[in-house]
Amino acid sequence: MERPSFRSTIHGHAGMTAVDTNHSTSAGRWLRIFVFYIIAIGFSIAARLYWHANDATAGWPTPSAIFRHLLSGIGPFIGAFVVWTAFRHPRRITFCGTSPTLAWTMLAVPAATIATLGVPNPYGIAPHLFGLFLGAWIAVYAILEETGWRGYLQDELCDHPPLRKYAIVGLFWYPWHLTFLQHHTITNELAIFTLIILASIGIGFVADRTKSIFAASAFHAAGNILGLTAYFTIFIPSSQTRLAIAGICIAVWIVLLRIWRKRTLSNRQVAAGPVLT
Repeated sequence: MERPSFRSTIHGHAGMTAVDTNHSTSAGRWLRIFVFYIIAIGFSIAARLYWHANDATAGWPTPSAIFRHLLSGIGPFIGAFVVWTAFRHPRRITFCGTSPTLAWTMLAVPAATIATLGVPNPYGIAPHLFGLFLGAWIAVYAILEETGWRGYLQDELCDHPPLRKYAIVGLFWYPWHLTFLQHHTITNELAIFTLIILASIGIGFVADRTKSIFAASAFHAAGNILGLTAYFTIFIPSSQTRLAIAGICIAVWIVLLRIWRKRTLSNRQVAAGPVLT
């Protein structure tokens, strides 16, 4: 099988709609998942325990700490690309999915929203420009994670019923965060586990609907904005403001998803050709 080009990786390709029988065996599947997960969780352990990429700070983080935080999400991204490259695994969920224009638009919504509001900061950066940076920063982080969780793992489980595959992804996603090492109570851990499973269902639905990692990343970013990324509670301490930003983003995304759905149905009708009577 021909190795997918970088262009097809970004924009998607119609030829990868059927499961490749060379890669659909159970043993082959779980070997790929094992390789992916070892890489993903290995980088998570390194980033959180050794590189201190996810450490909370009492005050504003240094610029280097802000960029170092991205290392927390790099494991799933690297794991996905290792599997795609080493096993030449076919892909159904790509970065832009079935609509590059809508995918990029969804991804840009948080940056546009936060930039419009502006974020005062101690770095001497204009509030609106810093808001633009924060939106781009959180989008990049979300892409790093979603490339692995939805772009690879959910795609790998494509022949499972939707809720089952979303739940399986969530079961892998939860321990990857290593929250159980933070001395939380059992109640807190159960709440985190439940939240991750529900998030996996919601983001998984978006990924299946759009076939787009960027669209999934947009919804992932909403959780980070609400405070699941600790730095955001420092950048924007008001929970009401964070809730308003997430609410605006979600409202715009729902409209864009409806447009996406209509375009998908229209394209299917065109591909099917005229109905003969």
